Amino acid sequence: MRPSALSSLLLGVLLQVGCSGTPTPPLEMTALNPGGAHETIARHYRHAAMLARQQAEELANQAAVYAQLFGQESDWVSGTMLLVQFYEEIAREQDRLAEQHLKLVNDRSSHGPARSRDR
Repeated sequence: MRPSALSSLLLGVLLQVGCSGTPTPPLEMTALNPGGAHETIARHYRHAAMLARQQAEELANQAAVYAQLFGQESDWVSGTMLLVQFYEEIAREQDRLAEQHLKLVNDRSSHGPARSRDR
């Protein structure tokens, strides 16, 4: 076989194998009944809240640097502090969503498995 024919064959096989798997459905993050994935969703929201808090902390440090360089009343400081508030608000919202999903996990475990209404 020629090198171009071999590479074309190899590419075809890789595409066939890579595209033939069944995709896993994404988690439904907005529904309050996404099956048994509440703990996974809550973990995701907790992680997002942690990242938002880290971003807020880094920006607060940056605002302190800007205050030393440009003065406390500069646009650099006020703009950065607005971003700090934004990321803190995002973190609180992510925590709230995580708590909401954990509450659903706890409610289900305290009431036992849900029964189908079709029976």
